[in-house]
Amino acid sequence: MYSIHQIFRLCALVVIAQLWANTTQAQVAPVQNQFYLNPYIYNPAWVGSNDQNQLFLGVKKQWVGVEGAPTIATLTYEHAMEDNPASMGVQVVNISEGPINTLAARVTAGYRLETGLDSYLYFGMSLGLVHNAFNANALDAANDPLVAEQNAHSISFDGGFGFGYESNGLRMGLALPRFTAPRPFVKNNDGKDPYSPWDYMIGSLSYTFEPDLDWEFTPAFLYHMQKGFNNQWELGLTATYQKTLNLGTIYRQNNGLTVLAGFSLSENLSLNYMYSFSSPTAKLPNDSHELVIRLAMGRKGRR
Repeated sequence: MYSIHQIFRLCALVVIAQLWANTTQAQVAPVQNQFYLNPYIYNPAWVGSNDQNQLFLGVKKQWVGVEGAPTIATLTYEHAMEDNPASMGVQVVNISEGPINTLAARVTAGYRLETGLDSYLYFGMSLGLVHNAFNANALDAANDPLVAEQNAHSISFDGGFGFGYESNGLRMGLALPRFTAPRPFVKNNDGKDPYSPWDYMIGSLSYTFEPDLDWEFTPAFLYHMQKGFNNQWELGLTATYQKTLNLGTIYRQNNGLTVLAGFSLSENLSLNYMYSFSSPTAKLPNDSHELVIRLAMGRKGRR
């Protein structure tokens, strides 16, 4: 027999699982707001594209106050080779969602091809491993045979590839970011077809302009194409004042509004915070917080 406390915990986990199911109808992969600071997080083609070695550390906490809510921790490093069109990068991403944990590590190789004055084509590919685990021991009823049967671990080959084009502030990109299913243990709507890298693609379009010497603005549009799930678009606008202060806002279809604020502590160190409001249309139970730290290493100079 279970105690009242155990029954309550089990009911709460059932509710969270249902919320996961509802949310994945709209998106098959966790949202990475830091794309607007670090486009390499979605598209391998953008590795080293700003011609500077840099490290990003990010932590995102969704549904604050809900036990077992998703937490995403990311680390990316980009190395732009001097006097060379090639770049290298590393990504480590850990996603924890209640009893489900996914840890992925990938290395990236990128190449830039000059097509004209201030115009470039970018290509990138990431390869690595992903470890998925469902830990039934995280549940109060872990000794129940039916619960214990849900324990599962897997290690599989993973990767992604992408393309990009840049010309005088205009950027266009298309990425197939995952070779394996972005959300383990969650099937698509039909539950029949195995996952293919072509099932999830991300298209992006942005334009950066400077109306004066102080301000820089970048409007952006992203489109997530997901087989078996609802496609999703998002609009973003970021602004930088005197290369020191970052401000921005993102509107994501069915997921509501996110705001961004950040500042540079020094020439090479910046701190950014993103806050996502609860969205009644997505039936999300609470707000989300995200913190991103950027550390630049060396000066720009490849171009």
